[in-house]
Amino acid sequence: MRKKNGTIVWPVYLDSKLSRAQGRRIASNLAAPDVTVDMLAEAAGALSLEYEVLSDKRYPRVWHDTHPGYIVVRSPGHSKKRLLLMLAKQVRRIVARRIAAEQQASQKRRKKRRR
Repeated sequence: MRKKNGTIVWPVYLDSKLSRAQGRRIASNLAAPDVTVDMLAEAAGALSLEYEVLSDKRYPRVWHDTHPGYIVVRSPGHSKKRLLLMLAKQVRRIVARRIAAEQQASQKRRKKRRR
């Protein structure tokens, strides 16, 4: 058995489509939809935090309905709530960047069709 040195963060904690009863830990207006482990890893990397990705597990409360995996974040000096809020802010930025990129790509496709 592996000793856990850090805070475990499941994608469910930051998913705005889920209820608190299903495992969301922060306010839905601060969360993002369809959070994945890859997004969490990217957000932890952007915050310069040490993390480890474990992708072979599922969140027990809604194991049938979630993306697999979680990350273990080593962040001395931060409470779990503070860490979740920092990660949520970065995840929302990642989602916003992806949406903007998709919109730009669709606009380029529309311009090519008009020609």
